[in-house]
Parts: sequence; structure tokens; C-alpha cells
Amino acid sequence: MQGYILNTIPVKNEDMLVHILTPLSIKRLYRFYGARHSIVHLGKKIDFEEEGNGLFLPKLRNIMHLGYSWESDLDRVYVWQRFMRLLGKHLFDIYELDNFYFNMLEMGADRLCKQNPLRVVLEMYAELLSFEGRDDKGRQCFICGNNIGNEVALGRSFLFAHAKCIGGSRAFKKIQILDFLSQKSTIGMNDDIVEKIWEILKQGL
Repeated sequence: MQGYILNTIPVKNEDMLVHILTPLSIKRLYRFYGARHSIVHLGKKIDFEEEGNGLFLPKLRNIMHLGYSWESDLDRVYVWQRFMRLLGKHLFDIYELDNFYFNMLEMGADRLCKQNPLRVVLEMYAELLSFEGRDDKGRQCFICGNNIGNEVALGRSFLFAHAKCIGGSRAFKKIQILDFLSQKSTIGMNDDIVEKIWEILKQGL
């Protein structure tokens, strides 16, 4: 079975609880001495076996790292791991899920080899918002409820707001943000805007 490690939780004697996103579920498995293994790490894609005894958590066994060439680039690894940590929190209480999430990670990991990592994760997130039905922002500020003009600030989860309503935050051209969310593409944004939106994404999915 293949999957991406969403979270690792240390327990006694260097053992770990490992959350792994597979095509149709999130596995929560126990790994003895997991802290000693570099493969058992946030964001890694692995092939593994699940061994259950009916008395305790199933065990994570026979792990093989399915690596990517960009994993030698620390900047790309940092962005990937940060996004994976956010995704793990977003899906924390989920056990069964649509294959959208696994496929999203597959496509994103492939694109990281050549593309700007910030643009890759922002476009992944736009896909996620669309899939979850959270990309229809309407015309109103989520704080005051009044209509938004040609400029918009973004709150957590990319909720639309007036800049003054969320502490004078950076305002963007609304049409540019709407295009980004509808097209799932950052092609219309310069690197400065991409970096600003990445800072907002880091607040949570």
C-alpha cells in the first residue's frame, strides 16, 4: 500500500504513531522505534504494510521510501512539509476520504520537481477549496457582512474581507484573486503576491 505521511506523534521509548494518507483512508499505525528511522518523517511518500492483531493499534511494517528528486532541495522540502502539516490538521478527525486528496498530493509532488514550490502548494490549495465547496466567496466581507469593492483582503482559509476589518492586512485586486481561485493557477500573480498569499495560507486550511 502507498501513502503520504501526514503526521508523526512520538510516544514512549522512541515509538511513534504515524498518520498516513492513502488513496481512500487515513491510516493511524504504530511504529516501534519509529524515531530512529529517517523514512518515517512528515511528508514522505512510502510503500508499507499494515499489520493488525485486534488488540492494539495496527503496526506499520515493511516500509519503503518512494522518493522524489526534489527532496534534496531543502527549500522545496520545507514548503512541502509545511503544507502537509496543515493538511494533517485539516483532516485530523477523518478516517475515510475521497481519492481527491491522494491524487492532489501525487500531482503536486510531481510538479515540485520543476515549478516554484509556493505556486505549487497555492494551486493545490485552490483545488482543495473547490473540491470542498469553499471557493464561492460571494461579495461580502466575512467579518462585517458588507459588500467588497475592487480590492479584497484574505483571512484564514482565504475568506474575503475588507483590509480594515482584519487589521489593515494587505489588499489584493479582487479580480486577480477570483481568477486564481477559479482557474486554480497563479500564472497571473507576480512572486511578491504569491509570497504574501503563502503567508496567509500558513494560518491554516
